[in-house]
Amino acid sequence: MPKVKEEETIIVDNYGKKIIEARRGMNLNREEFAKKINEKESVIRRVESEEMEPDEKLTEKIERFLEIKLRKTYEETKIAEKARRGKLTVGDIIEVE
Repeated sequence: MPKVKEEETIIVDNYGKKIIEARRGMNLNREEFAKKINEKESVIRRVESEEMEPDEKLTEKIERFLEIKLRKTYEETKIAEKARRGKLTVGDIIEVE
């Protein structure tokens, strides 16, 4: 029987900083960026300061416009956490079918 993995997508750490850096890299201030993706500046401010986590739709708009990745799968996170603790096994990395 094939193994079915249920992947949950989560927002990356420091997402606000990533957004700010990408936005500044495009020489846009917060107001200009908000207008370009049709969002309120206050929403962008809250997301950039990480007071608010963007929903799926807003995350998609930001990723597409700034050409950055703000999401990762939960499985990737678990593997990274195990690697940091030095408890990563071959089975965590390789999927055998």
